[in-house]
Amino acid sequence: MECREREVINTLRARLGCEEGGPLDLGFARAVPDMVCNGVPVEVECLSTFYCGVGQALTYLYAVGRAALILVADEVSAGLRRYLEWLSQSVDVYVYSRGEITPLGRARWSL
Repeated sequence: MECREREVINTLRARLGCEEGGPLDLGFARAVPDMVCNGVPVEVECLSTFYCGVGQALTYLYAVGRAALILVADEVSAGLRRYLEWLSQSVDVYVYSRGEITPLGRARWSL
């Protein structure tokens, strides 16, 4: 599957009723989430660059105390799934595949 992040962001934003993300001021830098859902900054990232999305989601967590990451992937390997479930202790993690959004680990904020 070719990942078209911008198209997925637009689709998810409309489907979930989310807003476009605005800048978050960290005091030393600014970060802009892809969208904000129910007050939660959300980063959407393709599998090939998931590590960038992890860093951005952690930045949002630092800025506002909560964050979510949506990973766009056809399949998630067992090793990556274990890592994402570990990450879900701090950040809500979801996988978007074939039009379905699946939470990994424990989701605290409903998307």
